[in-house]
Amino acid sequence: MSMATAVSKPVSLFRLDGGAAEAELVSIEAGQVTNDTEVDLSGTRARLVAGRFRTEVPQWLPHASALTGAELALSSELPFAVLLVPRPPWTYAVTWGAGHLVLNDEHIEQGFGLLFGIRRLDPLELGLVASAALDASARATQTSIPGGGDLSAFRLEPYGDLVNRLAGPADLTDLTYGRVTGRRHRIRAGNSVWLPLAKEPRAFLADLDAVGAVVDEPDSHSALRFVAQTRPLDRHDRLLPTLERRLAETLGGAGHGPLGLAWPSAAVHDAEQAGSFRVAGLGPGGPFAVAGRLELAHLTDRLAEIEPAHRGKALRAGRIVPCADEAGEVEAGASIQVARWLLFETTIDHVRYVFHQGRWYRIGETYVRQLREQVTALLERRFDWPEVAWVPSGAPDDEHRYCRLVAGEPGFLCLDKDFASTPLHPRFELCDLLGPGNELIHVKWLGRATAASHLFTQALVSADALSHEPEALAQLAGKVAPDRAVTEAPRTVVLAAAGRSWRIEELFTLSQVALLRLDRAVRGMQATLRFADIPYIPKQRRHARPVRRRGRS
Repeated sequence: MSMATAVSKPVSLFRLDGGAAEAELVSIEAGQVTNDTEVDLSGTRARLVAGRFRTEVPQWLPHASALTGAELALSSELPFAVLLVPRPPWTYAVTWGAGHLVLNDEHIEQGFGLLFGIRRLDPLELGLVASAALDASARATQTSIPGGGDLSAFRLEPYGDLVNRLAGPADLTDLTYGRVTGRRHRIRAGNSVWLPLAKEPRAFLADLDAVGAVVDEPDSHSALRFVAQTRPLDRHDRLLPTLERRLAETLGGAGHGPLGLAWPSAAVHDAEQAGSFRVAGLGPGGPFAVAGRLELAHLTDRLAEIEPAHRGKALRAGRIVPCADEAGEVEAGASIQVARWLLFETTIDHVRYVFHQGRWYRIGETYVRQLREQVTALLERRFDWPEVAWVPSGAPDDEHRYCRLVAGEPGFLCLDKDFASTPLHPRFELCDLLGPGNELIHVKWLGRATAASHLFTQALVSADALSHEPEALAQLAGKVAPDRAVTEAPRTVVLAAAGRSWRIEELFTLSQVALLRLDRAVRGMQATLRFADIPYIPKQRRHARPVRRRGRS
């Protein structure tokens, strides 16, 4: 037996709410438990719960048997054990096997393991980084480098990426393992941390206290400290009632921060294709359908009729489902909580909080200040726009009509709806308008939070194709000939917006993040991003209509 395994053994360590009753920390059925007893750890009373989960025959087994003719018997038992150790003000949970499945998620400290990893992982030898984009795309990525790499190798976004897990060699000199072996150990850090803890009870308790002390250290020395700048709020966070109140009041017209509509990640495709949206369960008045585009006011009009104290509950009770027809009768997607369709931001004590996809996130003061400074400088790159106003008609081809109108100005060519195709991009728009200096101009009415995301994506796909695929450049040249010659990828990309101006005060933090990402990508293609404010007349929104047919809600 090696020195390391003699003194320590890797386990999964969680930190739970120490103020909760012990019975609330685990969720298990009586038939699953084979051992539930108090144990003494060198004078500390702990609780050991062990047992097994019985897994039934999987639903896919008949299909596999029918295809192969093989008789498969795959039901089994999953053993688990959990050791609950009170160390006020927290309770630590050590899990073995499937033990993590019995912990009550409501009492788990979110990001606890990450806080340890930020302070002890070697940022030059990370082995794994898993993250999700905190924007309308809800993009999720996981990158592994077996030999380890520094931060730049993982292409981490310092702004806007919610890091969920990290793995790599860590300095464990605070723990028994590090003191005895003098070596580092590869740990995994997320909501829990997987690391070696001492086998002997007294040393084990000392290790728990050492982990807590590390988490409480300042992180100013760490190159990974930006990971903690954007974190989901714990369900028991003291500010949650205040944030919920601000959201509820803003839904009724109060101005605690910008409020917008953002499609849930699970509904993006269905919402794009929908002929209408049916809203059900959102307060009194019954279900109603919205033909065409769903607008924020369709929801806030109904929510304003509900008492502020009950609006939060209504958000979670209400459901929105995309429909194929205009009457809201033919469902074409999943029924999703109204709360997950909203985007809201507010500031408390210089810290920014974001309500996104039904959950609250904290964005640190330093993050917001640096982000605003960079985006403000970026928005100063302007493109002169002709004095042609966008007057909304309410027609589905409104954007195309406006582009054709601008194309009547000297030097502008309309390419809206004139699609290109390459091996990597089967169907995309090179631009909506080509400017007098061969600028790639992308036009959008920014009425919803997702509209900005779509605009950024369109610009990125076009610039990428023209920079890396000869077929794209050849098609652009063919589309504009004989009016002009295009022999190289345009070096200016213009974002032209109506419905909202390119001012820092009118952009959600998440849109600012996406904008910096786009600028970085465009610069990598040797091009420059510029901005234009389109003169416009505000839209007259469509009215919702009540529906009598009640579908899934």
